[in-house]
Amino acid sequence: MALTLTLLTSRTDCDKVLDQLSDLKSDLEFKQISLTRSRENAADRASDIEATLASSEAEVDSLTSIIAVLPEGTTKTEMENRKVKAEYKLFTAQQRKQQYGTTAVVLYESQLDEIEQRLSVVDGSMSTITTHKATLPA
Repeated sequence: MALTLTLLTSRTDCDKVLDQLSDLKSDLEFKQISLTRSRENAADRASDIEATLASSEAEVDSLTSIIAVLPEGTTKTEMENRKVKAEYKLFTAQQRKQQYGTTAVVLYESQLDEIEQRLSVVDGSMSTITTHKATLPA
């Protein structure tokens, strides 16, 4: 959308808008830094989470097959308890994957793309207003 520069009739008007855009730009740059850091942390944790997921899935699968052939008794009960713990570990790993793992990396990258686009628009607006300000009488 093109800016309606005709509404800015004085250099003071331009300065006010430029100040607000500058504040917005600072906020966006801070958010960009924060998201970049969060993305890096998620990427670092992603491999650990993926390993935990794989081992938990394997443990649940092996316990399921063991439990299926065991006769009723204390050993079967013990294995069923271990399976419940393994399923819980798998569940928490899946939750962590969404919040801190590969899923989070992709979401952070999407948010970073959005911030970069907004920063580009703000920079363009500031440039346009600065150019317009130069055409106004002092």
